[in-house]
Amino acid sequence: MKAQEKIKVWRPEDIAGVELRTGERVTSYYPRHWHEEYHLCVIEKGAGHLIYRGARHLTSAGSLFIVEPGAVHSNETFKDAACSFRNLYVDAELVRSAASDIAGREKSIPVFKEPVITDRDIIALYINLHSLMERPSSTLERESRMMDLFVRLITRYGQDATIQKTGRERQSVYRARDYLIENYSASVSLQLLAEIACLSPFHLSRVFASEMGMPPHAFQTQLRVTRAKEMLRRGVPIMRVAIEAGFADQSHLNRHFKRLLKVTPGQYIQNSKNVQDCF
Repeated sequence: MKAQEKIKVWRPEDIAGVELRTGERVTSYYPRHWHEEYHLCVIEKGAGHLIYRGARHLTSAGSLFIVEPGAVHSNETFKDAACSFRNLYVDAELVRSAASDIAGREKSIPVFKEPVITDRDIIALYINLHSLMERPSSTLERESRMMDLFVRLITRYGQDATIQKTGRERQSVYRARDYLIENYSASVSLQLLAEIACLSPFHLSRVFASEMGMPPHAFQTQLRVTRAKEMLRRGVPIMRVAIEAGFADQSHLNRHFKRLLKVTPGQYIQNSKNVQDCF
C-alpha cells in the first residue's frame, strides 16, 4: 500500500504576502494553472517535469524552479517517483520592491533567465529560510534572510540586474544599531529599521553588515543572548528570560544560546553556580 500524500500550508503572521507549503510523497498531476504570486519550489526527493514557457523542464531532487506571476504552467512527477518539496509563494510587489532596492531605482517585476536552477548556495539559503518559517524565529531574521535569497536570485539569474553602489553611511548604520540596542526585545521589522536609518531595506542590510561585521538580525540575536546571560546570572527563570529577552519561546532561546555559547541556558546556570562555589 502506497503511503498517503501529505500537504501542509501556512502563512507567517508577521510577514504579509507570503505563503509556504511542504509536500511529502506527492504523486498528483497539477494541470495547467497560474498564480498571481511568484512561485518557487525546491524538490527535496523524487523528480518530475515543469511544463512552462512551451517546454518541459526537468525538476530533479536538489533543484529549484521559479514561475513568474500570471505564467501558465503544469507539474508532473515521474511514475513511481513520489516528490517531496518546499513551496514558497511571494507577492509580486515584494519581489519588485526588492529589485528596485537592489538597483537603487524603480524597476518592474524581475524576469528570470532560467526557470530551473541547481545553484547549491541559493538552494541552501532557500531551505534555511523555509525551515526558519516553520519554527519560532524573529521577524527581522525572517525578512533579512528572505531579502538575501531574492538578492542572490535577482543578481545571479534575473534579466537586466543592476546593483546600486554603497558609500559611507556610518551614521545611518549607527541609528539602526542604537535602535536595536534600546529595543532589543521588541519585534523589529527590516522595513522599520530601514526607515530609522533612512535607507532602503536592501541598502541597510549591506552597509550594516559592512560596518558592524554582521547583518542586523544577527546583531539583534547577539544582543538578546547577551541580555539573557545577564538575567540568568541574576536568577531569573529560563522561561521568563526567553520572553523578556525577546525570544518567541524557551526553545527559541535554547537554540541560539547553544549556537553562540556552546552550552544551553540550563548548563550556563549550573556552570555559573559551580564557579561561585569555588569562592
